[in-house]
Amino acid sequence: MAILSKVTGFWDGFSFVKNVKKMREALIEYFKEEGIACEIKDGSLLFEYDDCHYTVNFAAGDDYAECGITYSIEDEAYTALELGDKTFIAAKTNNEVDNHAIVYVYNESIKLVSTFYFTSKKMMLELFIKHFNELRECTAAVIELTLEHINNAQDAAEDANRPKRVGFCVSEQNENVNGNDVAVVAKK
Repeated sequence: MAILSKVTGFWDGFSFVKNVKKMREALIEYFKEEGIACEIKDGSLLFEYDDCHYTVNFAAGDDYAECGITYSIEDEAYTALELGDKTFIAAKTNNEVDNHAIVYVYNESIKLVSTFYFTSKKMMLELFIKHFNELRECTAAVIELTLEHINNAQDAAEDANRPKRVGFCVSEQNENVNGNDVAVVAKK
């Protein structure tokens, strides 16, 4: 069982940044207004947007709170990629996409994370929207790059299985052409 919220004193429970339950409720309220289905599971807020499943976690601090938005990609074709390709995907995305999202690659999955700190409900919602849009942009870049590497790996595997031909190919002979003419054409 997950720890749902940090134990706080009576007065601290009224503070937004010290009460994880209030943070979750504010985000759930926002999702309901936007028509996005969400649920709480194991202390995390789960929601789906554009057929992608995201996870939101909160951590309470003394003067500020932290929100982390996570998206994970697991695919069998990704697992088959070489380690260098996986590392390249993370490095290229982290270097080219100029935002707060960070891409982590593992053997079986890719994980994208964006975190931010806030001190009020209004600030949390504004930063959530900003960071979520950045995470979606980063997700699109990672998926595009991953599919490109998967397709390249499949093409390389197909090329490796094709029989290698040695020499050159000559079109079939017509009835009007004799063997000497074909040899002349091949020399050119």
